[in-house]
Amino acid sequence: MVNKAKNSAFWRGYFRMTGGLEKAIEWISAIAFFGITFVTLLQVLFRFVLHSPLIWSEEMTRYLGIFVVMLATSNALKHNEHIGIDVLSSKLPPSMDRPVQVFYSLAVIGVMGFLSYNCLSLTISNFHIPTPAMRIPIGIPYIGMSIGCIASMLAGVFNLIETIFNVKPDEIGEDGV
Repeated sequence: MVNKAKNSAFWRGYFRMTGGLEKAIEWISAIAFFGITFVTLLQVLFRFVLHSPLIWSEEMTRYLGIFVVMLATSNALKHNEHIGIDVLSSKLPPSMDRPVQVFYSLAVIGVMGFLSYNCLSLTISNFHIPTPAMRIPIGIPYIGMSIGCIASMLAGVFNLIETIFNVKPDEIGEDGV
């Protein structure tokens, strides 16, 4: 067990950093979601009022939607807000909670690390190919997937650290911001 009082300055800094990262992801997701709404309303205006539909709007909203989902996944993982199947873990004694959380965190890190590597490889190898409607490099939307996977892997790392050292923001006197 770590002496939390002795390291409280470290943990305050740690939780400020992780909280700042979460806030940045929330803001970027909110802006991208606003972009989806704006482009969709713009498409409705052009299609039904001006009778001249935009050819790129569906593609743009699809890529922004993928970006929002991939980023939001990391914050959901950080706070254990994903749907989970706990048939086995709910039957274990409370003393097994921490080992199970360590296993879950390691699984998230492994899966998201694998996905991050493959997303980055896909982004790099296909960057030059243009998208069908917008004619921008396909690597630009793929970057969103890569960033989301890396952020999710970091969420797994943060959960692992907090589980191993048995520390939470409210115990340190931080709200994570």
